[in-house]
Amino acid sequence: MLDIIIPQYMEDEHKIKDLLDSIENQKNIDFHDIHVTVINDASNVLLSNEFLMNYEKLNIVYLRNDKNLGPGLTRQRGIDMTDEPFIMFFDADDRLIDLNVLSKILDYLKKYNPDYLVTNIMVEVYFDNQKSLRLRKREETFPWMHGKVYKRFYLKDHNLRFHPNVRHLEDSYFTSCLVGTLSPKEIHYLDIVSYLWKMNEQSLTRKKSKYNYMVDIFDDFMSCARYVYDYLTSIKSKMRFPYFIQSTLGIYTVLNSNLFDFDDLKDKREAYLKDLQDYVIKKKNIYKLVTEDILLKLYEKEIRELKERNNLRKIYKGLNEFFNEFLI
Repeated sequence: MLDIIIPQYMEDEHKIKDLLDSIENQKNIDFHDIHVTVINDASNVLLSNEFLMNYEKLNIVYLRNDKNLGPGLTRQRGIDMTDEPFIMFFDADDRLIDLNVLSKILDYLKKYNPDYLVTNIMVEVYFDNQKSLRLRKREETFPWMHGKVYKRFYLKDHNLRFHPNVRHLEDSYFTSCLVGTLSPKEIHYLDIVSYLWKMNEQSLTRKKSKYNYMVDIFDDFMSCARYVYDYLTSIKSKMRFPYFIQSTLGIYTVLNSNLFDFDDLKDKREAYLKDLQDYVIKKKNIYKLVTEDILLKLYEKEIRELKERNNLRKIYKGLNEFFNEFLI
């Protein structure tokens, strides 16, 4: 009934053990109702047969990509291969929050047959060099794809796939496109805390470098927003206009924050701003579609999300400067 798809790259047996333990130790479920697919993304960190045999109840299918695809396309391979009606995505270094999660989720799926089910999650956030846990509920769980269940045929019917050109922020792309296909009333919500998302400092988007990881992946940050807008436009989603505004304001905010406080980033920052300006001016009439109070709410929402996810401590320009520089 439910396929749990887990990309694995550099996570060894020690790191993935907590996750597999948290699945195998679930209570009050028929393990024939779940299927576990682990896909190694062409790394040399392989899980041994001896290790996987410790999880006999899970009957794990272990695959390996011929070449490195990134987490998004690795998840997509899992989607394309499964015959199960429902799908969940797990990261190899995360875990279920307690031993009753899957029984509650499976009961809900059997009773309501949702296209998209959202649960609450706990996430690690890193701000001012301090790591802490935060509870995310309902729409606060976006753009994480964790703790959510997807109906496979719904994804197929709406051509919802991970984008081949988005290697980072693939979860933001996938979730933003999906939410754009639904009205708020069509999103099912199960009020339980299901999942613990851990911040992995060695992940693709969190590796140590001279800059914040957002700077390192900024090309994807910009292109992801445009790919989402293009998809939402192709299906004539009502979400396309607020999404366009919020994402462009987010890009502008990051470019005018402490993340770009490096002399050797000055030219790159100016090039990004010019590119953003050209893009915004081409679609300037979209800003006429929202009232001033809605515009402010979209801006404030984006600021909250960026601060927590990307360690923004200083923001030098805001909504007024955006309009003066790009749209006056």
